[in-house]
Amino acid sequence: MKKHILSLFLVMFAMFGFASTSNASNTIYLESGNTHSNTLTSPKESQWYQINTTQDNSDINIYLANTTAPIRFSLYDSNKNLIEWNSTSVFKTLKAGTYYIEVYDYDWGNSYSSGSYEIKATYSSGKNVTHDPTTFEPNDTRENAFPIQSGKKISSLISNENDVDFYKFSTTVDNGDVNIYLANTSAPIKFNLYDSNKNLIASNNSSLFKSLKAGTYYIEVYDFYWDRQYSSGTYDLIATYSTNSKEHNPSTFEPNDTLENAFPIKSNVSINSQISNTSDIDFYSITLNKEGNVNISLSNTSAPIRFKIYDANKKWLDGGSESSSKHLAAGTYYIEVYADYWGDQYSSGTYTLTAGYPNAKAKSNEILLYLNSKTAYINGKSKTLAIAPFTKQETTFVPLRFVSEELGAKVNWNSKNNDITVQLNGSKIILNTESYYVTVNGNGKILQVKPEVINGTTFVPLRFVSEALGKSVLWNAKNKSILIK
Repeated sequence: MKKHILSLFLVMFAMFGFASTSNASNTIYLESGNTHSNTLTSPKESQWYQINTTQDNSDINIYLANTTAPIRFSLYDSNKNLIEWNSTSVFKTLKAGTYYIEVYDYDWGNSYSSGSYEIKATYSSGKNVTHDPTTFEPNDTRENAFPIQSGKKISSLISNENDVDFYKFSTTVDNGDVNIYLANTSAPIKFNLYDSNKNLIASNNSSLFKSLKAGTYYIEVYDFYWDRQYSSGTYDLIATYSTNSKEHNPSTFEPNDTLENAFPIKSNVSINSQISNTSDIDFYSITLNKEGNVNISLSNTSAPIRFKIYDANKKWLDGGSESSSKHLAAGTYYIEVYADYWGDQYSSGTYTLTAGYPNAKAKSNEILLYLNSKTAYINGKSKTLAIAPFTKQETTFVPLRFVSEELGAKVNWNSKNNDITVQLNGSKIILNTESYYVTVNGNGKILQVKPEVINGTTFVPLRFVSEALGKSVLWNAKNKSILIK
């Protein structure tokens, strides 16, 4: 019982009696963000510090580090009323004013005769904050947060279990994506995201992808249950968010970690890039000038990688790990490339992305042919065919290369196996002159009749043109004309 009474007395004395022992002439003023080293020379000694904040409702972050004996501190207001007692760290939002910190021993008994420590206090001091270019300190409060650029990597350090790092950014687009992730951490590290009113939005120990209103936001980086297993930890932090800038690195296409910062890619032009870590994502945009097939392929992957397709409203449409073919309306679409459950097996992965789609450069020629006539008309201008279209087995045949190239397609013939490849507006067609079997975007189809080769010219069924090349075909039985457009 006596022991409990004594403990209670000590607590009450700490709350109400310590302040009276301070000596104003011995009080040390702590500059915001500066670390001060000192030594308690006896268990009866207290050392006092003063800080002056200049902004209401601003953060104050105080902590002890590198102590050689059990040491604690208490925080008082200007009237020496106790705010926090017996702490190693304090993070609070307080009014502008003067505050005092008392540092003292913590139950040394006969075990310690002295002890050194470092104390750091970060707060709003009214001065312009100059951040260290390497550590970004002092950034231990939101008011002293370091501003980070969209997509720019920040490499820094949590120096001890009580250290925190704050960063800030401002988005310019309502409902714009924000992508934040930690990488290359040497110890368990976590981050919090706050709005401009210091309301917590989300927490994560790896990555966060979220749509937010335009405004200013804060990221707090801190240790994640180190429990004396780690003394410090390094990390890389990347935040990509909506900005007015559309500039991308020509080799990495970064920053392209959000839909708003997506890198625009041309039809059938391959992109070679990489997913730099398990939390990294890459966005690309495509714009269809007209309705048509969109064919996406992911190849040359060095790790499991997948993709998703979204429309302009961020609605998920399709995805896969190798390829996708989808008929879409004219408009802008987005492709997201991301790691597929790497775990600890992969640290990064390369890939090749190709998207074929109708674009502004695609030809829109109208082709008019006549059965058994060598005269063809391209947008009203006549051209002479080597061999006229014809009918066989109740099927109308048209010259494949002529029709395909006039429509803007690329045609390649493999003389070794007699394969013919036709690529148009993202569609890829492979056929063989000796087979009924054809593939359209990887999907197999069976023709009713085989292609015909006459004097080196390959003819294909007219219906094949309409179905495989995605064109409209009008047949006029009166004058035996064929209009392809």
